[in-house]
Amino acid sequence: MLTWCVRLYAHDEPRMKQPPSPDDAQIPPTTPPPKNVSALLLCAVLFATAQTSAQRRAQAPAAPARRDTVYIVQPPSPIVNVDAPSQWPTVVLGVLGLILVGFQLRIMARQTEILDRQTTIAAREAESRVIEAVGTFIRLAFDLAAEFRKANVLPGVQVMADFKTHPRAMLREASRLFAPLGNAFVVAANQAAMRLDEYFSAVSWYNQDVRGREGAARLEVAQQFRERVGRDLDQANRAIAEAARWRYDNGTESDFRALCSSPPGFLEATSAGEAPSGPDHTDVYRE
Repeated sequence: MLTWCVRLYAHDEPRMKQPPSPDDAQIPPTTPPPKNVSALLLCAVLFATAQTSAQRRAQAPAAPARRDTVYIVQPPSPIVNVDAPSQWPTVVLGVLGLILVGFQLRIMARQTEILDRQTTIAAREAESRVIEAVGTFIRLAFDLAAEFRKANVLPGVQVMADFKTHPRAMLREASRLFAPLGNAFVVAANQAAMRLDEYFSAVSWYNQDVRGREGAARLEVAQQFRERVGRDLDQANRAIAEAARWRYDNGTESDFRALCSSPPGFLEATSAGEAPSGPDHTDVYRE
């Protein structure tokens, strides 16, 4: 740029030294401009322009223009670090389960013990009821034997029987009193109760007329019924379990037929004529 300005200055200098033309003489002289002013001004403008361009090139390049675009930035998925689960809850639940099982086993053992005790108590109560029923039966049988001895009278003598005797009332409730002894015993006891009612009916029939052969025949019928009651009592006694039967000190059992029957030879001594057909049973439950 400087070289070009020098050349321009050198080119303008000879033109200024030329003589004036005739036309120029008619023009009044004016103050000539200073030498080389235009050339210098032009060189200054060009130099300033070149310097400005060089400074612009030396500056950092401008950032490119961006469009007004909205970008949605999506954050990445969070990374979750999961620790290994603790084993303490499992251990605690296991211990609690073992404790619960232990309590259940203890409760079951306790319930088993209680059931065993209840079974033992029930067995003892059943045994006690059997013993009580056997004792009641033995007492009843001996009371009946004592009642039957009142009929050991000669013909013509009334029998002072107790129609409200306690054994008679008890045999009427044989199904309830002797239930612990079993069904066979209850059947035999009820049969004995029926025979006993027939005996008291025969005694009542005899007491209505004790005279003569007719009275003796009626007494014989009453003696036969007391023997049948003894047989029924023996049958009931055999229905009792062997271990629960009552025995004398020598180990022998009671013979209720012999206890309830009339003494040996008593019927032959009092028998006279044929026995009547039998008594009327309308007074079986006579009070």
